[in-house]
Amino acid sequence: MIEYSVIIRTTGKASEKYQRLLDSIEKLIPQPQEIIVVLPEGGQYPSETLGKETYYFSPKGMVIQRMVGIDMCKTKYALICDDDVQFESDFVEQLYEPIKEGLCSITAGPLYSFLPPKGINAFLCTLMGSAMPTVFHKDRYISILRTSGYSYNKKLDVSKKYYETQSVAWTCFFADVDAIKQINFMDEIWLDSHGYSSLDDQTMFYKAYLRGIKTMVVVSAEYKHLDARTSIRDNRDPVLYSLSFNRIVFWHRFIYKKQSNLWLKFVAILCIAYRSIWLFAFNILDILRRRMTVRDFKTSCKGYIDGWKYLRTKEYKELPFV
Repeated sequence: MIEYSVIIRTTGKASEKYQRLLDSIEKLIPQPQEIIVVLPEGGQYPSETLGKETYYFSPKGMVIQRMVGIDMCKTKYALICDDDVQFESDFVEQLYEPIKEGLCSITAGPLYSFLPPKGINAFLCTLMGSAMPTVFHKDRYISILRTSGYSYNKKLDVSKKYYETQSVAWTCFFADVDAIKQINFMDEIWLDSHGYSSLDDQTMFYKAYLRGIKTMVVVSAEYKHLDARTSIRDNRDPVLYSLSFNRIVFWHRFIYKKQSNLWLKFVAILCIAYRSIWLFAFNILDILRRRMTVRDFKTSCKGYIDGWKYLRTKEYKELPFV
């Protein structure tokens, strides 16, 4: 018997998609001990309910709402998810297997919809070093690159069952609650500073990896991301700003500062410079193609510049070592 809770981060506005999540939870075998729902302060309870949820309020943010739910959790394990996912009745049982076998402390299902689809965009992502097919680490699902991007493996072998990973979409994952607390993720509350928390998933799971806390992908535990997009609806400026700001902080804190010598630090600088030059070029091209406005470009640039400035602040310098 798996004693676990379900922790849901929501704004309370996912409506029909949230109901499909609740329907999935109701069918889970075994059933959770508790369903914890964390809403932003000032929000309203969702009208959709199973009648057995415990509600908590916290400041709005992808990081802090999840961590409040984890702090309130009383069971050893938890299924932590957003409000717009759907899964089968044996989902938790599948995710628990590698943890029970002592292989890892965190598991997730593969979410191929989060990876670049084939075509010109996938080619451009590869060229820029933001997301590219795996070449050297075919035993992993995701590997983090020195550009602050990632390489991915879409060709997972079901017979292999589990793949180690340095990141997953934290849209939905299963974990030993004590292991999550050992990550000290509230140290990364800077992710929530701008109205949207870009790279929150990559930061959490890569930090876990750096601390020796293993995450594995269970190949057969696929699930659907229904994508309510409540966090980015009418929120374009914070999204663009956060994408630039958080990427610089992530790169410096988790890649540059973790290099063991001056040569590797120099290589890391070359990698982020390479990516930044290509991103600048693609943004100019998008303006010419009218796929990006000048205002969007200025917002993105401001996030990038402010990210570099933040690295020199007392607040950043006082962050605990990873």
